[in-house]
Amino acid sequence: MTTPSESDRFLDVPLHFEAVLPGPALRVDALLALSEGSLIETTQPAGEAVEVFAGGVLIGVGELAEANGRCAVRMVRFYAGSR
Repeated sequence: MTTPSESDRFLDVPLHFEAVLPGPALRVDALLALSEGSLIETTQPAGEAVEVFAGGVLIGVGELAEANGRCAVRMVRFYAGSR
C-alpha cells in the first residue's frame, strides 16, 4: 500500500482522456474525403450518457453538454475504485 506522499508524485502524470460517442458508419471514400475541421455527426444527443475512459480504463459515465460554445463532457458518475 502506498502512503499519501508516495502517491502524490503520480498526480501530475498525464492520462489520455476519452469519451466514446456512437458515430455513423462511413464508406472509405467518405473517410478519405475528411480533412481538418470536417464534422462527423453523432447519433448521441446532448444530455445523453457516454462512457468515459482515462488511460484506457473505464472510470465512469458522463453526459454530453455545451460549454462556452464547445462540446464537453460533464462527469455524472465515477465507478467504485476509480476515484
